Amino acid sequence: MSRETGNGKRETRDPFFRFPVLVFCLLAAASAAWAQTTGAKLVRQPKPVYPEGASQGQRQGNVNLIGRIDEKGKVSDIRLAGATLEAFIDPAVAAVNAWEFKPATRAGKPIDIAANIAIRFRLEGDKRGEIPSPMLGDLAIYPADAAGKATGPDGYPIHRGVDTRLRAEAVLDVAPDSKPRALKLSVTALSPTGKKVLFLEDVLQVKPGTKEVKIPFTEVVRPDWEDGVWLVRFTVNNADAGGGQFWLAGDPEHYHFVVSGKPPQPSASKPGVRALQPAKPASPKAARSPKPTKG
Repeated sequence: MSRETGNGKRETRDPFFRFPVLVFCLLAAASAAWAQTTGAKLVRQPKPVYPEGASQGQRQGNVNLIGRIDEKGKVSDIRLAGATLEAFIDPAVAAVNAWEFKPATRAGKPIDIAANIAIRFRLEGDKRGEIPSPMLGDLAIYPADAAGKATGPDGYPIHRGVDTRLRAEAVLDVAPDSKPRALKLSVTALSPTGKKVLFLEDVLQVKPGTKEVKIPFTEVVRPDWEDGVWLVRFTVNNADAGGGQFWLAGDPEHYHFVVSGKPPQPSASKPGVRALQPAKPASPKAARSPKPTKG
């Protein structure tokens, strides 16, 4: 191969001389693109208003919401994933609607990502953290490699066929107790058509005085998993403990993810709190996923 030189003559170069230069340029370009791949960063976070009735009644708890952080850094498509008390839902949604993010990017371009949001309502004083039942206080889900190490930011779509695993880092809030406890945990994923996949079963050993239990685990991404929004449900001692979501597709860069369900309605218009479920469950039986890995 040849190129024009400054004097108009052609100069021939050994291709083996150019090969390492080409490799270096490609690696540099890939590194630059990765450097421009970032997660969403919260820049404005108004706090929710504590409901007067709940405050006077010494009620505490959490609200779990899912949605999307869009290309403009706003939270949209908000859905209810769980709540300790119905009175907490409206102020939680109102606060999140006012949040602002620096949007996530892929190769320097803003993109939509999944949002898992947990809002805590806590009183000050000796009774702080005395919630009526265990409830998710945080959930982050990342694409991961075969070793379970995160390969992208929280909320990034899982790329089926490329991301070998997903990594979840959850925090379960529990009321402090003077005695040690054992809590039976189950984590189940629901596909866009309602197929259930058991992610994790474990017995959590909770020490006296503990208010938060960290639950990190990884899960193998199966080649037959469906494209779309997957819901994740946590139960503790067979009772609902909140949930979240992750996005998955064979070509996530060109797939439009649609969050199922309806936005939370004002409390006065609904009889009770229900956790978000897929529109049309397809299989009531949970299929065990091979060897979930803790840590």
